[in-house]
Amino acid sequence: MTPAAAFAVQQGVTYYPQVQHNCLPESGCYPMAPWNGFAVLCAYVAVALALAAWRLRRRDV
Repeated sequence: MTPAAAFAVQQGVTYYPQVQHNCLPESGCYPMAPWNGFAVLCAYVAVALALAAWRLRRRDV
């Protein structure tokens, strides 16, 4: 679901004639560092592990 949302956001980028080019990944421009993506991945993993631990603790009671 996350990649589909990202593509939907990219389609909504408006074109401005006074700007040389839009900063889009398909044009070779990456506005954020790769570490930001890795941090988001780690956050997803942390949330998934926390939910799994909570469900396991709740089921064992």
